[in-house]
Amino acid sequence: MDKNHWIKYVCGLLLFMASACANDKGNYDYTELNELTIQIDDSYTAIAHEDFSITPIVTSKYFDALDYTFEWKAYDETGRQDPVVIGTDLNLHGELLLLQGDYRLVLNIREKETGIYYQQTASLRVNTPTSLGWLVLCSDNGRVRLDMVSHIKMADNVYYDLLKGTELADWQTPYQLVCDPRMEEPFYLVAGSGCTRLSNTEFQWNESYQLANEFGSGAYSGTIRYLATRFPGKLVIKSNGAVHYCNTLMGDGLFGTVRTNGFYVAPAVGYNALAEFVVPAFMMWDKNNKRFVVCASEFNTIGLDNVRDIPMGNLPEYGFSTLNEELFPWPRLSDRMDLVHMENTRYDKNQSENGVTYAVLSKGSQRFLYGIILGNLYGFLDNKYGAAYEKAYYVDLSDCTEITSATQFAFSSLKSYMYYAVEGRVYRVNFSTAMPTAELQFELPSDEQIVLMKFYLCQQDDTNNRSYNLIVASRDKHTGENRLRIYDGFSCEGIFKDAQPMEEYDGFADIVDVIYRENIIYRQ
Repeated sequence: MDKNHWIKYVCGLLLFMASACANDKGNYDYTELNELTIQIDDSYTAIAHEDFSITPIVTSKYFDALDYTFEWKAYDETGRQDPVVIGTDLNLHGELLLLQGDYRLVLNIREKETGIYYQQTASLRVNTPTSLGWLVLCSDNGRVRLDMVSHIKMADNVYYDLLKGTELADWQTPYQLVCDPRMEEPFYLVAGSGCTRLSNTEFQWNESYQLANEFGSGAYSGTIRYLATRFPGKLVIKSNGAVHYCNTLMGDGLFGTVRTNGFYVAPAVGYNALAEFVVPAFMMWDKNNKRFVVCASEFNTIGLDNVRDIPMGNLPEYGFSTLNEELFPWPRLSDRMDLVHMENTRYDKNQSENGVTYAVLSKGSQRFLYGIILGNLYGFLDNKYGAAYEKAYYVDLSDCTEITSATQFAFSSLKSYMYYAVEGRVYRVNFSTAMPTAELQFELPSDEQIVLMKFYLCQQDDTNNRSYNLIVASRDKHTGENRLRIYDGFSCEGIFKDAQPMEEYDGFADIVDVIYRENIIYRQ
């Protein structure tokens, strides 16, 4: 097309467009958008299998619910389950059929005629009555019984025999409850009938939770008496004193074969409950040779023999650095001492982000307190990662009132305080003083005997410093009924003089162990 023809074509097109515009009378059928505004809260908390309702506030120029469809959908924050539709009306109401966990709640509103939809979101935490509170392990005439004091429902909040009707209902000889938040099924039940994990969802159970599945081929045998877990390691102690170790630094790991230890280990393990190390020192009591030893399972990672556990007093000979070595000599066989109690705390003596482990030893009518800050067994040649241990306390407790009759001990993570119980009496000792003595704190009714006294170190949910609360369980000498009392230790700064419990519950069988069931968030 030459230039003249191109100009004529463009001019003709412009004339046609001008004519079309002149004939346009503006007769269009415009549809005005009917914008919706949806208001709900940013977050909600609910209890599974109970009524749950949300009434949104919807504002617009023209709104008739008949012109719209509605969908409430819950998306599991972990991504382990498919989204669930929990409502198809504007107002959400009814029984909440979701598993325990955290969700993203989405409300979709779609206009039927146009297909235009609007959306609003909120966070939703779904609890169960058993997702927060005190877990109480009982021996019901020898049978394992798991009870719970729910902090979700404060009315009628004691639930008894949670394992009734499960495969664990007839298990015998309960020993211990342990929580390891790094496990997807975080709770461990240790009993004479076996050792198993329990689910984070209403303590469900299946055969794969058996501890035998965490052992290497052929390594599991015998009865587990005690389990200790502190990242990156776990230990189990069998009834015969044999010890198995599991490294969890790179995942769940497996327990290895028992070492040629040649001694009988007491059911207690010391570790630094405040700090985390690459190769943490796990300390145990050798009952045969009456000495403290350190677990040697990880020694091969630092070039040492890991076949036999090493006495704590021998660590300097291997090149490990230590602190305050002159404070006390480590107990030896010739001292003929016995372990009475060992406990880990978060008490930070030096403000160095390290917790103290305490041990009470007996020698006849004498009682001695050892305080040790357990450290790192990694990098011992250049001391790059700190000392293997620091000796923190050595105290003669022999003059403390009724100390030889003490049956229960507990150590505060708040202060340098030790507590011990005789019958129904609780004493406190400030062992940082030059000449420590015992002061009576409170006394239970004369027909009650204290059967358990402890602090539980919360790992993820220490609301109101719950780790400082003193847990006291007692047994009625006449009826056999057990009672649980919780004393607020933070507000009184560890001095329980004439204290009254802030929580008190009864109806339990013989209480064996108590831990706090936190809002566990699984950490891989």
